[in-house]
Amino acid sequence: MKTIFEAKKHFGARYRSEEGFVGVGIGRAANSEALRVYVAGADSPVAQKLKSEATFEGFPIVVEVMGKVRALPA
Repeated sequence: MKTIFEAKKHFGARYRSEEGFVGVGIGRAANSEALRVYVAGADSPVAQKLKSEATFEGFPIVVEVMGKVRALPA
């Protein structure tokens, strides 16, 4: 069985080029480890795709809408 850290790494590699994908982290859902997936908007293509996928490599997926991330000048 894969660890949550391996699943996070694989998930990021698989979805990082998808439109609307912002990032992935590790959290909890229903007292178990889960992948927290951050998306630009609820209507983004990656968010729509993930709504039909409840798990990834055996871990639950929790989708969080956070908007676009942009760097601020230093």
